[in-house]
Amino acid sequence: MKRIIGILNRIEEWTLVLTLLALAGLTAVQVFCRYVLNFSFDWFQEVGRYGGVFIAFLGASLGVKYGSHFAMDLVYERVSSDRFRHALKVFINALGAVTFLVVAWYGLEQTMKLRQFGAITSALEFPKFWTCLPIPVFSVVMAFRFFHLAAKHLQGLLRNEPFAPGADRP
Repeated sequence: MKRIIGILNRIEEWTLVLTLLALAGLTAVQVFCRYVLNFSFDWFQEVGRYGGVFIAFLGASLGVKYGSHFAMDLVYERVSSDRFRHALKVFINALGAVTFLVVAWYGLEQTMKLRQFGAITSALEFPKFWTCLPIPVFSVVMAFRFFHLAAKHLQGLLRNEPFAPGADRP
C-alpha cells in the first residue's frame, strides 16, 4: 500500500509541476505575442481555463495529502481524549471521502453526457469531455486519500495510540 501511495504521490507532484510550468510558459509566450507582436492565440483562453480546472483538482488532491486544506481545529484542541480525537478524524475523513465519491459520480455522469452529445471546445475543436475528466478522476484520488487518512486514525483508535497533531501529513 505504501508503494502505491508513493507512486501516486510522485505522479501527482510531477504532473502538477509540469502543468504549472507549461501554463506559465504559454502565458509568457501569449503576453509577448500580444504586446510585442500585436497578435494573440485564440486557443490560449481555453487551454488556460481547462488547465486551471486540472490544476485546481490535482492541487486539491495534494492538499489532502499534505493536510493543508482549511480546517477548524478548535474541537480537537478542546477535547482531551485521544480516542475521541481519532474517532472524530475517522468520521471527518470518511465523510470527506464519501463526499468526493459523490462529486466523482456526478462529474463522470456530466462528462459522459458531453461525450454522448459530441460536444467540442470552441477554439481548439477538441472533444469537451476530455477537458472535464480531471473532475471525476481527481475526486476519486481525493476520496482514496481521505479513506487512507480515516484508516490511519481508525488504527490509532483501535490501538489506543496518542493523537499526534499533524500526523496526517507525510
